[in-house]
Amino acid sequence: MNPERIKALIDLMAESDLSELSLNEGDTQLRLLRDGQPVAAVARPLTATVAAATPAASSDTFDASAALYGVLHLTPAPDQPAFVQVGDAVEAGQTLAVVEAMKMFHPLKAERAGVVRAILAASGDEVAAGKPLFRLEAV
Repeated sequence: MNPERIKALIDLMAESDLSELSLNEGDTQLRLLRDGQPVAAVARPLTATVAAATPAASSDTFDASAALYGVLHLTPAPDQPAFVQVGDAVEAGQTLAVVEAMKMFHPLKAERAGVVRAILAASGDEVAAGKPLFRLEAV
């Protein structure tokens, strides 16, 4: 099991209320325990990855990163406004949406500043890694 995978599992546990996590992969066994204190690792939010539409294009498409599959939420809660709307300027690190996977919410954050030119999925849509979700134009 590679260190990035272990770190991702620690981060997943830190973001949840799990007290124990066990995983067996082939000959490798991993067991993470929480002793009543928060997990010592710093939680790394899920960040959106950038894939240019074409080399000459001035806008970038943001998609879900990692092997994440879940339900897209464009608002922090059903009765609240969307994180972003078409035409909004966003800063690097700003939350664009969240993906609910395995009853956990993973924020999708902009890797760079830009202007939201299109939202390519609707709230409640099932999304997977590699599915374009936002089109941002660099500022």
